[in-house]
Amino acid sequence: MIAGQDIIPAPCANIDSTIHVDLNWNTCGCTSDIIPNTGDGFFTDGGSANEQVVLLDPDLNVVDAVIRDLPAEPSSNIKTNAAGCATQFFDLDNMNINYEVLGMSAGRGNSFARKLDGDCGWVKDPQQSANATNNTPSETSDVNYTLNIIQAMDCNGTKGIIEIGVQHSNLASIFPMNYTLAYDLNNDGAFTFADQYTYGIDSTPPSIYISNLPAGTYRITVGSVKGCYLRTFQFTILPCYPVLPVKLNRFRYAGITSNQHQIDWSLSKVENLKTVILEKSIDGRQFEVSKSYTEQGISGVKSYSSLENISFNYFRLKIINLDNSFFYSPVIKTDKSNSFFVDKIGPNPAKNFIHMELGSAQPAIYYYTIHSNNGAEVQRDQLRLRTGINVTTLSIDKLAAGIYQLNLYSTLSNSQPISFRFVKQ
Repeated sequence: MIAGQDIIPAPCANIDSTIHVDLNWNTCGCTSDIIPNTGDGFFTDGGSANEQVVLLDPDLNVVDAVIRDLPAEPSSNIKTNAAGCATQFFDLDNMNINYEVLGMSAGRGNSFARKLDGDCGWVKDPQQSANATNNTPSETSDVNYTLNIIQAMDCNGTKGIIEIGVQHSNLASIFPMNYTLAYDLNNDGAFTFADQYTYGIDSTPPSIYISNLPAGTYRITVGSVKGCYLRTFQFTILPCYPVLPVKLNRFRYAGITSNQHQIDWSLSKVENLKTVILEKSIDGRQFEVSKSYTEQGISGVKSYSSLENISFNYFRLKIINLDNSFFYSPVIKTDKSNSFFVDKIGPNPAKNFIHMELGSAQPAIYYYTIHSNNGAEVQRDQLRLRTGINVTTLSIDKLAAGIYQLNLYSTLSNSQPISFRFVKQ
């Protein structure tokens, strides 16, 4: 809350009692004029003057800045000169300040407070008592966030990666955005001063991208640099698990059926399978749940087929084991005119060979690499593909027993890389 008088009478700011405001205005003589303690205070609401209030730290860094409307009223050179405070000189006109506009309605008021709906809006003459809400109708925030865990495990030299998507009608007005990332360093399930905190700013809409996250539990709070649009997420980056016993035999795009995308896949060794989640995306970056299949108690081979909304172009599977560990399938893209896809990769575990059935919309070259569990590259080559389904075999007889990552890259534009973890026996 910002108040322009040292006394705010009831019920202007509190429905129970008068508020006595003691912000110690004159300790350092750090205001451009004497603080009024009668009348309308800082702002004359509904008038033509656009007065500003700027909070600075002792080094003249801007902590926060608000204004009735833009442009700001001309300032003057200010000198702080009270006893016991270091003398500073500053002029607000020369400080390139990013003001938050209060946007007041006509009329006069002597106190203002940010709304409690999570947005950046303010309300005039707020009535607050204990945990009571403002005297303003409930509103919904006009910014939406989605947390996407891109790399869920700290594994094979690649630590966890998250992306927080931001949706707003005018992203330029809220970016850059800042974040506070809390890491449960001592793994006690609570976030205290004993844990690790990282502060950052992301200036690249429409998302906040954070990588290099070691295994553990996190809590992140994001918001605009103006201190509003706040949202908190808690998430976990998992340690590296062995290859799951569930096997993904096939995951493919089967074309258009009844004006919908048809997605087919098949799993085997499903005795330890808990849930299969089909996720969909418009841009291949931000995924959402399309369908969920709870499959506990089944055995053998399980095949699936799903019809999906034609407006979504990317799909992947999240396969969850009974112990809640999980892995993702490769991403498939429905626009086959400019993509390649996996029809089948196996066996897993493997002894001497990996057999692959790869689909391509046109002749193309695949490059593949195989990395050991510690991230070292142990094998590399290229594969020439023709249009349609291609059957090929990779020899792995020279590899030592262990866990490996197979990565496939295509020369086709906008195609998604394919990753496959396997065990060499």
